Amino acid sequence: MSRRRPWAAIVEALEAEGVEYVFGLPGSPELLYNDLFGSPVRPVLVRMETSAVFMAMAYARVSGRVGVVHASPGPGMANLVPGLLEARYACSPLVCVVSAAGREHEGSGGFQDAPSLEMVRPVTKWAVRIDLPERTTWTIRRAFAVAQNGKPGPVFVEIPVDVAAAEAEIPGYRSPLVGLRSAGDPAAVERASQLLAASERPVIWAGGGVGLAGGEDALVALAESLDAPVVTTPSGRGSISEAHRLAFGSVGLYRTRSSARPVDESDCIVYVGTRLEEFQTGLGRYLPATARVIQVDVDPFELERSIAADVAVVGDAKLVLEQLAGATPPVRERPWTAELAEFKEEYERAVESECSPARAGPLLTKQVVHALNRVFVDGFVLVHENGGQDLWSYYCPFVKVTAHRGSVAPAEQTVMGLGVAGAIGARLGRPDTDVVCVTGDGAFQMYMKEIPTALQHAAPVLWVVLDNASLHWVKWIARATGERYLAVDFDAQPDLAAVAAASGAHAERIELPDELDDALARARAALHEGRPAVLVCAIDTWDYPEGFIEFHRDVWGLELPDEGSAT
Repeated sequence: MSRRRPWAAIVEALEAEGVEYVFGLPGSPELLYNDLFGSPVRPVLVRMETSAVFMAMAYARVSGRVGVVHASPGPGMANLVPGLLEARYACSPLVCVVSAAGREHEGSGGFQDAPSLEMVRPVTKWAVRIDLPERTTWTIRRAFAVAQNGKPGPVFVEIPVDVAAAEAEIPGYRSPLVGLRSAGDPAAVERASQLLAASERPVIWAGGGVGLAGGEDALVALAESLDAPVVTTPSGRGSISEAHRLAFGSVGLYRTRSSARPVDESDCIVYVGTRLEEFQTGLGRYLPATARVIQVDVDPFELERSIAADVAVVGDAKLVLEQLAGATPPVRERPWTAELAEFKEEYERAVESECSPARAGPLLTKQVVHALNRVFVDGFVLVHENGGQDLWSYYCPFVKVTAHRGSVAPAEQTVMGLGVAGAIGARLGRPDTDVVCVTGDGAFQMYMKEIPTALQHAAPVLWVVLDNASLHWVKWIARATGERYLAVDFDAQPDLAAVAAASGAHAERIELPDELDDALARARAALHEGRPAVLVCAIDTWDYPEGFIEFHRDVWGLELPDEGSAT
């Protein structure tokens, strides 16, 4: 135990936890940043606080580590809230250590006094104030434990400036016990294995919880043992290589013919590590009506929230998948799976022809995303936004995720900008891997201010910007409901390539399909030289995936008046 101030004790704790980066913006340098001098923990200076959460989320997703965030009091911490909302639903393990106004004038006009805890409690796993310097190490140890154990999530710790300024006898830091896992009830696992053994058409539906548990190998082992197709949520992508014979693509809004068929025909489905929200299930419309249901989740609250399960198993995804593999007799080969694999191969050949850059006509988004696998032949981390055209990046086999933990996607809040800023955190978390963000021009304009952050912190990423000068998902809905277009078009659209170049990036604009591969190759070369890159693609506006059109028709009751020509 030594006499010191809380921020010195916090930096000691971050070092003990092996933290590489703190994402954020400083306020007074006496609050954290002075104590980072000489520390191996590197501050990443973002251009806006919300970006810090996005970067920390992506960093945590691809690295398997805890993301750490800092913000100054008042408006600084308030800017964290949109990111924390997404992080809560994404189950992202974050620790946000934030400064707060002093307590002496709390509620009576103190500078940047704000109801911080009240703002963040609904969107965090735990929110707490350090009121006594002596409680600093206990609180930080508890924060890292809560963020990681059980269902992961964001934790918020605030330190009032008067507490931060007080010297006290603060105990040394001891790392908490983490990686604590619970296997499934053997009786429940046995019932689940009996259902799988009796099944002729089993499917595994893998969510982001598989990656959070480090259960990728266990997922593939179970699928191969059962010769069962695997479909994934957007966050579940990267838990099995989409080049694998048993990987059939994504579900719900993001489904294609190759992923829809195994789900629709299944007689037993294992949902593992997934919240089963609207975009995944179509509010139940994209779930097989007669299949037996096995649901696996680390959080009992998630069980039978959206579906009625025949068997529910509470437990860590990795351990339960291993239990199921050990308890269920293997199947050498299923004729049904072989038939599906042939169907998938035929569909992929059709997609390759459909996306050929040699096809005449305007540049289409599906051609853009399909080219990524041709140019980034060694694989890459794909970071998603969630707008009308950039949804194409969710659709396998239009683009395939083959890298381990190779997909960073928003959760059900789908906050704009997570991908644009988050790509930088992903690159810092995986410095040996190319990182590509596919984004619309709307989200890109929100967070293109972070291009210099990528340059400053040696995190070269490629942003592929789909430029149609509009918020086109909103415009699609407007067309489907009467063509009343209001506040959807960017009539004063900046030259995005010029902005990117002025920010220090390699930047190009392309308009034709036959320009794609060479432009992507130049962008990739820039990344390998340490320079971020932006490729602005002037894309055709009304070309949308089949799954997108089906979802709007079947779930939301919307259809374009000339839908046939639009697809």
